[in-house]
Amino acid sequence: MRDYMIPYLQTTSFTTAASSLLAILHHSKPEINLTRENEFDIWKKTATLPTRGSSIYALALYAQRCGLKPQVIVEKKEYDFPDYRFYRYTKEDIDNAGFSSDMYLAEAQEKNIDIQEKDVSFRDIHNELKKNILLLRLNAKPLRNEKRNTSNYLVVYEYSERQGHFQLIDPLQGNISVAEPVLKEAFESLETKKYRNHKMILFPKNNL
Repeated sequence: MRDYMIPYLQTTSFTTAASSLLAILHHSKPEINLTRENEFDIWKKTATLPTRGSSIYALALYAQRCGLKPQVIVEKKEYDFPDYRFYRYTKEDIDNAGFSSDMYLAEAQEKNIDIQEKDVSFRDIHNELKKNILLLRLNAKPLRNEKRNTSNYLVVYEYSERQGHFQLIDPLQGNISVAEPVLKEAFESLETKKYRNHKMILFPKNNL
């Protein structure tokens, strides 16, 4: 396995999760090219319709079809999008997205994807990085110095004890080194400012 991960820069505002997964897939299988075609293929097969966001269960299914062994960890299995009004979605849209998410969940369970429902702490991020690459839902605002809080799936793949920095792939910025307090803010403010629960997919490093 290569230590350095090659980023893929997203070509739209709504394909962050798809672009993050594409970087992981390419890292594991270089024959999976970092192309817009693959970015959109992942997105169209993982979108939680009628929203444009990707389902964590559909992302895991896509990775499994590519030969990886993903493990999904969620604090709750049910679909959540409490700040949907800021994105101009209706309550009916969110109800339909919840139905779409349930379909992905059922398929993931049918395909024997390991799905665990439990609390996730920042210490868990440290522990999991010893063996896994993480596709982790974060509030990207502290990482991008943006004005708006945004919930995105980003790749976290390494931690340096000596430097106190995490290595991430943000499809908007590329490969970035993030100080521990900044990542902790991005992790913890997901709940306090975005009102979203923590979710992540683990990809064992020894299988990549």
